Amino acid sequence: MGSQKQFDKLGWDETYSSGLVYLDNHRRNFIDIVNELIEVVNEERYESSLTMIFQRLAFYVENYFVNKEIAMMGNSNLPLQSYKQEHARFTSEIVRLHQEILEGNLEACRELVEFILSWFKNYIRLFGPDAVEYLRQKGFE
Repeated sequence: MGSQKQFDKLGWDETYSSGLVYLDNHRRNFIDIVNELIEVVNEERYESSLTMIFQRLAFYVENYFVNKEIAMMGNSNLPLQSYKQEHARFTSEIVRLHQEILEGNLEACRELVEFILSWFKNYIRLFGPDAVEYLRQKGFE
């Protein structure tokens, strides 16, 4: 391994818990994807594992973001547009970094980890109790 900084894996933290099994399962899945990426970057196993990680991220975005946006429609008290913008920003940055990696810039893998870690912590704060309560009322548990 190189002498570059090693990233610490994310562990489940109760501050990530929304109280909804549906939402928390998505967050745990995201953490699993991030931890797999961290392992790949720390061990510099780029060629063997990155394709699967990007496939998992694509599925996460398609499944989770779209379903959440649909579920939140119709509640003018929630900042749906802010969620959509954040989802688009995440997706755009993942696509950009994926392209850089495909072009041979493996340093973009480290940038990807840093972006995802920062994004996740900020996103958890954005998705507040009002949205959780709304999802609960819509039948999510």
